[in-house]
Amino acid sequence: MNRVWQLLLPELQQIPQAERDGALRKARRHELDAIELVGMAAGLVVVTALTRYSISDGALSSRFAAALVNFVVALPLLVVALGPFT
Repeated sequence: MNRVWQLLLPELQQIPQAERDGALRKARRHELDAIELVGMAAGLVVVTALTRYSISDGALSSRFAAALVNFVVALPLLVVALGPFT
């Protein structure tokens, strides 16, 4: 297993190396519950509402900078808001 999966799924460290592929296959077959879907949708709506912005200056560089800052702010918020439901 590569390092990216170890960072994204730290719980896999508790499962023996030989059983991890089977555990991932089993998890992929499991469907999301309605509570998980509603929680993810609510988290997405809240993060979208928190990261709205408006720009009075119409310059392309200002819009790009605002979008970049918005992305940097939204990413940790999405991890916190959606993490428990994934």
